[in-house]
Amino acid sequence: MDACAYASAWTREESLGDLNRRIHDGVPLEELAERARRYRDLLFDALYPGAQPRPGERVLEFGSGVGWIMEAMLARFPIGAIVGVDISRNMVRRARERFSDPRAGFVVYDGLRFPFSDDSFPVVYSCATIQHIEKHVAFLLLREMHRVLAPNGHAVLQVLSVHHMARSAMPFDTECWNHITNAPEHWHHYYAFDELFVLLSELIGVDDLDVRMIQGRDDLFVHFSKHTGRRFLRPELPRLVSTGKRMLAVGGPDDETRS
Repeated sequence: MDACAYASAWTREESLGDLNRRIHDGVPLEELAERARRYRDLLFDALYPGAQPRPGERVLEFGSGVGWIMEAMLARFPIGAIVGVDISRNMVRRARERFSDPRAGFVVYDGLRFPFSDDSFPVVYSCATIQHIEKHVAFLLLREMHRVLAPNGHAVLQVLSVHHMARSAMPFDTECWNHITNAPEHWHHYYAFDELFVLLSELIGVDDLDVRMIQGRDDLFVHFSKHTGRRFLRPELPRLVSTGKRMLAVGGPDDETRS
């Protein structure tokens, strides 16, 4: 079995224009920069301001595509360097074609292991990427994100929740068959709150874990750190598992601090 066969939808040769039209959910080109800024501000202002990059720090984006969010991060934070890692050589080529900044770099990886040493990045983030990866591969890559995260660093993630399934524009049966046949389409894997809690807390063993849902959205947002000695960002998080009390209005956590 080809563990990375799912990637065929992302690795094929396409022009920058075709990529921008296909992979961004139909958002017009003139709105993509603002969309990237909204993702940045939701992750690093509204939800996890303690994860904002400090001056001169190295930042990793997992699944950087053609670099829209990387560009937004560089515009906002005094980053020393930002690296985008992606499975697609074509994505990386088109990202370099689309924008150039001496602080930005791109790396192609094999779909299973990041080509970085342990403890390399104080900030790691991923947005609208993990849901496109076969689940057990994604589980390994979440472990990779934890491995390359620096001690006392911060990882913030966005994935699609199971609640999106009923509202997806793609019929459920079609989505299932696309998975079975490995169709080269824009399809998804969905996540549940309890699933992410168990995976990250009990199996990978992250620190400062948080998993959040926002009322009216079909996303799950995740924060974790490494070697801080604090299991949960919010002490009440374990009580939310299997209780259904997981929604919040957009706003920063009261106990969010940067070590």
